[in-house]
Amino acid sequence: MRAQNAYRVRLGAAIVLATAATASAFALALSVSLPTAGWTTWAPVAAVPEGRAVQAASTSPADLEAVEAWTRRTLAVRPGEAAAWARLAWVAAERGDDAAANAYLDRSYTTAPFGPDITAWRLRFAYGRWGRLTPDLRRQADAELRATRRTRWAVVEAAAADVEDPAGRLAFTLAKQAEDRAQQARDQG
Repeated sequence: MRAQNAYRVRLGAAIVLATAATASAFALALSVSLPTAGWTTWAPVAAVPEGRAVQAASTSPADLEAVEAWTRRTLAVRPGEAAAWARLAWVAAERGDDAAANAYLDRSYTTAPFGPDITAWRLRFAYGRWGRLTPDLRRQADAELRATRRTRWAVVEAAAADVEDPAGRLAFTLAKQAEDRAQQARDQG
């Protein structure tokens, strides 16, 4: 073997060895620096109670105790889960506790003011109990409806069909019309 070829082989081996050592060191540093409840375990840890809460809510009649317990477990792992806060609002409303339902719905809006995953359900829920909402919650629901109307009008139309509360249906229609007029003004100006 010529000296030049031997040099290339040794250089290649040194590069492979250095790359492997660097990758191993990085992996070791990453595994040592991450706590056991780190980013790699968040999704699976939260997915189990979330799935069980949804399953308990889907039974007929819904097992409200199980829904609440599993939802609280979800929130213990992921406190910013807007759907879980909205589910607690639904449980409280089913129990007739309007104050708690409003507090949980407000928390849902605080964590994700404009959804997007929870928007359709939350619009149905909020406008379906319009007379029991606080003025602040009404403003938040209107803001979500108007923002959604701009980008995902089909979500708003689908939600509108499911609102049974007469006051909520009227408020929903008025908010849609106001957003439609505002959009026309933006388009013209």
